[in-house]
Amino acid sequence: MKSKRILVVMGLFVTGLVLASWLSPVPAMAQNTIKIGAVLPLSKAAFAQAGEEQRRGLLMALEEINQAGGVLGKKVELLIEDDTGEPSVGIAAAEKLLTRDKVVALIGGYSSTITYAQLNAIQRLEPFVAWVGASSTKVEHEFGPKRWFFHYHPWDYHRQSTIRDFLLSITPRPKTVAVAYEDGIYGTTSRDYVVKYLKEKGFEIVFDERFKSGSSDFTPMLTKIKRTNPDIFYWVAYAGDTTLIMKQAKEIDFNPKLFLSVAVNFPQYKDSLGPTGDYVAGVDVWIPGMKLPETVKWMEKFRKAYPGRTPEYWVPLAYTNLMTVVDAIKRAGSTDREKLIEAMEKTDYDSPMGKIRFKKSEEGGLHQAIDEQIITQWQSGVSHVVYPASKATGKLLYPTPNWKSR
Repeated sequence: MKSKRILVVMGLFVTGLVLASWLSPVPAMAQNTIKIGAVLPLSKAAFAQAGEEQRRGLLMALEEINQAGGVLGKKVELLIEDDTGEPSVGIAAAEKLLTRDKVVALIGGYSSTITYAQLNAIQRLEPFVAWVGASSTKVEHEFGPKRWFFHYHPWDYHRQSTIRDFLLSITPRPKTVAVAYEDGIYGTTSRDYVVKYLKEKGFEIVFDERFKSGSSDFTPMLTKIKRTNPDIFYWVAYAGDTTLIMKQAKEIDFNPKLFLSVAVNFPQYKDSLGPTGDYVAGVDVWIPGMKLPETVKWMEKFRKAYPGRTPEYWVPLAYTNLMTVVDAIKRAGSTDREKLIEAMEKTDYDSPMGKIRFKKSEEGGLHQAIDEQIITQWQSGVSHVVYPASKATGKLLYPTPNWKSR
């Protein structure tokens, strides 16, 4: 199956909008640019939100880089392919970028399932890969030890250990947890860690089942969970599932003491759910309201580039992805793979998400950028950091009021 070429851009903003060309570059252009390829999910409903957010971050970085003169005396050319949410398409996209387009780096990524398939197919090429997607440790165990693989997003155990520590911090301490998870390797690996971690600390798991991401009706599952009367309902899914889960939880009057998930800070969350989305907590990497100095400065750039939008963490993560790769090319003074790897290993970059340095991860990865997570909660239409206390911008509202009393 053929991958979809979405756009080839040279980094031009016009009154805050990106001017993108649908035409492939002519050979003369290719000789005077440094090509970087990205594979993103841009057309599958459950994934497209994150893919579009990544694209916005990449285009911001591209504009900034090329406005400053590019790198090594050349403009950076970004080639973006749509994996359509399908492993076979993702494989074709990655192979095309590497073998036909001859990109010097492969970036982007999202789904753990697609990432695993892609990397398995292209590892024979030993390309330079700087990947923001995938949190499943199945990916880490297989590809983390490869010198050519750099990873930004926290792994499953980073997220699930944060969930555990957060629940332990709540007073009065919750006792029972219902766990639901999407049926890909992202969800199943997350489930394995969180159930293990919670049981070790004495939490009772009263529900533990998978579901199909992108389903049109979660009512049967939610009804089963409601019967268990959990203190905490925790689900692992993509942004496209969360809105429907919350709407249907309200419809059946399901009232856990806390709704907790991994995808609650996407741009359409507030508009899609309104007050229904309040009190919902989520584990995350970053939100716009964080008080980091680099976040404040970066948000000013974002508002100019995309007026009226609120970014999900995939925007600054993708921005950081391209900026750090180009920074490594600059410091290497070359696009030679070995020199680029050596430069990338020495990265010390102040990103809108905090300091980026690559280090060994707990389960075998050589190059891991981010390992810290936060817990947020929606309160009166605003997402606040409520854990850890050192980063908090608000206090947890717990227990959640019943639907009928809101």
